[in-house]
Amino acid sequence: MMKIVRLPAPYFLTGKYKKWGKRFKERREANPNALFSWTQLNGRRINKILLDDLMTMTEKHCSFCDGFPIETVSSKTIEHFRPKSQFPHLAYVWINLFYCCSKCQESKQEDFDKKLLKPDVDNYSFDYYFQYDTKTGEIIPNPDRENDEIERAKITIKLYGWNNHNRPTARKRTIRMYNDSNNSVLNDFPYRFILNYLS
Repeated sequence: MMKIVRLPAPYFLTGKYKKWGKRFKERREANPNALFSWTQLNGRRINKILLDDLMTMTEKHCSFCDGFPIETVSSKTIEHFRPKSQFPHLAYVWINLFYCCSKCQESKQEDFDKKLLKPDVDNYSFDYYFQYDTKTGEIIPNPDRENDEIERAKITIKLYGWNNHNRPTARKRTIRMYNDSNNSVLNDFPYRFILNYLS
């Protein structure tokens, strides 16, 4: 998971995110099984409008696993960090929305833990919380941290399924491709946090 610098909230969210979130919360209170559907603005669904800004923040990489390009291995989705089923009032809050691959979203689903790491907070860095096992290709908690920080790393690895979906093998393959490539543009590769970690 790369550190993300969050852009300012899009202008159209500023005056309306509370109203839209309140509307969805009221629907959930009336019917706990009510499904979420993105509101439309000028004939376009909000998620379609938001995608460009969210993709810009991550250089079109998944906010959590750093998969790239997403459209070749997954579908483009917007992840609600705090799930909309549990926090319906946050459904349109800018800092709760992330560009995400379907594998990460399917792994996390509607689960949440307050210790889950968030890539856009000031003090986040991959090296601090995690290590990369070059033999297995797995991401593991950094054993040099305090117990609470190790627990946060474990929760994040588990909820986003970082060592599932054949990802360890894909990481090892990416490292070989990067090392064999004459292309030094890091953003052209997935798993940039590992390529940085190993350099």
